[in-house]
Amino acid sequence: MNIKETVEALATPYDQLLREYRHHLHANPELSFEEVKTAAFIREKLAASGIPEEKGYSGNAVVAVLDSGKEGPTIAFRADIDALPVDEDNDLPYKSTVPGVMHACGHDCHAAILLCFADLLSKNLDLVRGKVKFIFQPAEEKFPGGAVTLCEEGVMKDVDFIFGCHVTSNQPLGTVDCFAGPSSGACSEFNVHVLGKGGHSSAPHSVLNPMPVACAIGTALTTLRPEMIAPGDIAVLSVTCIRGGDPNYLNVIPDDAWVSGDTRSLSNEAMDTILQKVKTISEGICAAYGLECDAQTLYGFPACVNAEREVGIVHKTAGLLGYEIAPKKISMGAEDFAFYELEKPGAFFHVGVADPDRPITSTPHHNCHFQIDERGLLDCLKMELGVYLESIAE
Repeated sequence: MNIKETVEALATPYDQLLREYRHHLHANPELSFEEVKTAAFIREKLAASGIPEEKGYSGNAVVAVLDSGKEGPTIAFRADIDALPVDEDNDLPYKSTVPGVMHACGHDCHAAILLCFADLLSKNLDLVRGKVKFIFQPAEEKFPGGAVTLCEEGVMKDVDFIFGCHVTSNQPLGTVDCFAGPSSGACSEFNVHVLGKGGHSSAPHSVLNPMPVACAIGTALTTLRPEMIAPGDIAVLSVTCIRGGDPNYLNVIPDDAWVSGDTRSLSNEAMDTILQKVKTISEGICAAYGLECDAQTLYGFPACVNAEREVGIVHKTAGLLGYEIAPKKISMGAEDFAFYELEKPGAFFHVGVADPDRPITSTPHHNCHFQIDERGLLDCLKMELGVYLESIAE
């Protein structure tokens, strides 16, 4: 059989199990760094598949390795497993049973797909060469993320290359999105604490009002962004919060104020520059007004940069399986899969799960109405299996 026939024959029987696993995970979501029951469910299913867990990782991460006993590469596949602080507003038999928590980004899908992929390979060990590492990663949705800790603890040391699959409601069924270079933006946060001297609003000359200074900082950070980076770099900086004082006591000038926001870039180097400029601009404006500030920056996730060879494998697999490669779209959404790609070559690809005839399946991710067309689950499994077979055929 060719790859398409093999993939169809092996993956199709998992259609129902994919949905069962996904429904269980969707009904029982857990927030970032709290995925205790989710991790237990994953361990239970891996043990039933006879795949040993690789120990030595902290938190709720689950890593398992399938060893064929034959010479070959170690190829990793990653799924994220955490949910979001969203109150689900869908009428589904497997709706979230946890108030205020929902799998609104598809991580329940990713975990179900990787569990079925692991079971499939364990039952068809004759297809496997070398080792396959299955990484079920917690805390993709919250800084500092789960990937950075896994990498620090050595999850990538013996890996040759890595793949990650993500469902997307932005694309119709039968499409795959993957391209070389930056595929998602670096993401960081800033919080500038402006330190003034409060007092009565009737005597502003006797105080150091932090509020207009905070507003000046916010304006400067927003309008000066083009001056911070090279013309060829793509970046955005958003001031999302300026706060201080008490609306119930408008005759009180506060002692301090805060300016906070988010910045994203397709260049890790540009991100470094922007975060440094946030500090220097904030400190400079405060000094001009006779105030001080404490400018804190949090570097979240680096840009996710796909490797040429691994992207080529994804594209070839999609073509062999009859899927369409979606047009290249730049995204500033952050993805901590980037940490794995800092260690070894990899490709992060999206598979369409939207049915054009059912608009609800095109609802944006992180929305309380987020849904998918579950036929896309089998497409994802086929892609993971096809990518693996194509990888070891090279």
